[in-house]
Amino acid sequence: MAALDRLYFNKDRTIAWIGGGTQVKDMVDAAYELGIRFSNPTCTCLGFLGAMLGGGVTRSQGLYGQGVDQILRLTVVTASGETLQVDATHNPDLWYAMRGAAPNFGIVTSALVRAYPIPKAQNIAWEGAITFADDKLEPLIQAIHDLDLRPQMEIDFLFATSGPPLNTPAITAIPFFLGNASEARKAFAPVLAVGPISDETAEVPYDHWGDFANSFCQKGMRKPAYGASLARQGLDPATWRAVYEEFKRFVARYPEAAGSSVLAEYYPIQRAVAIGDTGSSYPFRDVPIHVVIIPVYENSNFDVTANAFGARVRDLLRSTDGLDANST
Repeated sequence: MAALDRLYFNKDRTIAWIGGGTQVKDMVDAAYELGIRFSNPTCTCLGFLGAMLGGGVTRSQGLYGQGVDQILRLTVVTASGETLQVDATHNPDLWYAMRGAAPNFGIVTSALVRAYPIPKAQNIAWEGAITFADDKLEPLIQAIHDLDLRPQMEIDFLFATSGPPLNTPAITAIPFFLGNASEARKAFAPVLAVGPISDETAEVPYDHWGDFANSFCQKGMRKPAYGASLARQGLDPATWRAVYEEFKRFVARYPEAAGSSVLAEYYPIQRAVAIGDTGSSYPFRDVPIHVVIIPVYENSNFDVTANAFGARVRDLLRSTDGLDANST
């Protein structure tokens, strides 16, 4: 699929034709130079369609909707070898199924997707790492819970370590705001008021929005991923304290897994819910928080221990997820 990486824009730059193997980085770089943005995943090493056809959460989804909402037409090769054009009027049943469960129904070789013209000087966001001391975890989680998460906002928070030789655990929030720093700091005032150790936020151009996630794109090592999704009630300070303590014990006992992390992403869902789920098979538009637990290590002999850690943290999160059923 990697060879299917062509990218073209229509005359008014509102639609892009992309090959099935086009990576997010190639799309972002091309779009930024032309005064365009996509509503794309944060990690730029991903294939765009692979991420979006499963539902697709993006940091700009509050304005533009989820990944499946960006897709206008698909070219699909079925198991029988037939090539089909798939959209709302051509093969509508497959159109519904592919947008949310695509791998079950065929291989996508190309697609038409939405693009959003915007002057290059305005194609910015405020974002960056804000680090907190251990004793600030509960007030941080409560502040994130209490945020008025407007469409132009999104926030991640991360448990990771400083790396060797000390491997010191750290709590980091990564707020995101589609707009300037002054507006952003007002919007995220409750988080900033918790009192960080450091604040590296700044206005960042579109082609660098995903830089902070580059470490997740590094190749090599073993990285079994465990996921959990949460309602807003899942931002429970006591639960997240238990998760953080579990993480600290794990990396302290097993320094070979010091590159492990727990990442939570909290998205505005107003636009996704307003679009509704009658046109696509993705069922979790009203779920705002998605968490991934990633043990990182080298030796396969560590698999059992790593998987046990991932399962323990996932169980902790699900115990107060605020959902009627698993929505991962």
